[in-house]
Amino acid sequence: MTLGSDHQSTTYSSMFLISPLIVLGICVGVGMRLLRRFFDSLEEEKEHRVADFSFESPTSVNRIAAPSLFDERASKSLSIVIPAYNEEVRLPATLEETMAYLQRRRDRAGPHFTYEVIVVDDGSKDGTTEEAFKFVKKHGVDAVRVLSLPGNKGKGYAVKAGIMCTRGKEVLFMDADGATGVSEIEKLERSMQTILQKESNESQDAQTTPPSWERKGNPYMVGGQKPMTAVPMSAEEEPVFVLGSRAHLQNQAMAKRTAVRNFLMHGFHALVTLVVGNTVRDTQCGFKLMTRKAAQMIVPQQRLQRWAFDVELIKIAQTLHVPMNEVQVVWTEIPGSKVRLSSIAHIAFELAMIKTGYDILGAWSVSGSSSSSSKNKKKM
Repeated sequence: MTLGSDHQSTTYSSMFLISPLIVLGICVGVGMRLLRRFFDSLEEEKEHRVADFSFESPTSVNRIAAPSLFDERASKSLSIVIPAYNEEVRLPATLEETMAYLQRRRDRAGPHFTYEVIVVDDGSKDGTTEEAFKFVKKHGVDAVRVLSLPGNKGKGYAVKAGIMCTRGKEVLFMDADGATGVSEIEKLERSMQTILQKESNESQDAQTTPPSWERKGNPYMVGGQKPMTAVPMSAEEEPVFVLGSRAHLQNQAMAKRTAVRNFLMHGFHALVTLVVGNTVRDTQCGFKLMTRKAAQMIVPQQRLQRWAFDVELIKIAQTLHVPMNEVQVVWTEIPGSKVRLSSIAHIAFELAMIKTGYDILGAWSVSGSSSSSSKNKKKM
């Protein structure tokens, strides 16, 4: 009886130890399955059918069919995309400054410089669209266009929707508050031309060498310019991504913030470093310029729809080895920011999604990267 009791007791003890492990394994398995479904749903939502988009006109009931980022040739020199949500107060001043700058630049450069400004109304509940329409009436629907989304999808979604409808050789997206003046684009363009020039020089030196975005590594995360000796490559043919940066203002900003906000920002930067490394000091500046080729390669693969989409764009660009550079811009804090403390938590969640989706689960792949190519070969 004693031996039987001891054996039975041992069996119960083993079951007592194993049962939680079994339950834990089941929970982990179910959790991973649900997580995979969640990432797959975002994968499906990343598809933007440009055919479903159309621009509104204040003078006609007929909507204007949206062009596509993948149209054969760009018909504008520059496209500017401005996402806007409840921006009836701040948007008019930004559009006034932007249109005045573009007109001055056209007078200086000549008629070959053409442009468009696309305001993407992200389901605003105020008079944002009406304010944008005033500029459509003043400048014409070819120069200023309004894309109204059916509901509030998020800044990332709005930026992507606007870029997918652009006609420019260069594509800039900027914030509706005008915290960075549109004239700062010239700093980004100089950096872009330097990179395009370097690609041209490299292709002349070695015709058989593939461009840098087809090779590993990124030699462009540094400043400085190189004297131009050859004709730069076209913005329609070569991918370049230039990021406006406020990193030089960090110490000044920290002095004005509370200790809690500084703590949260340090935590945010730590998470960003885990996702895209520390080569980019300011991922969230809402002033970024890309060539049409870069937009075609990067933007269609964006999944996130709200705050951390900038980090995802950088992640995709890094994976594709698209040349990038970070350029200091003048930035002024404008009252009325939409970012709240709760937004920081949402951004942290989205950063975790980027790390999990691309690196841990591998649920998200990047078309055109060496890793995606190897995956496709395995499937075949």
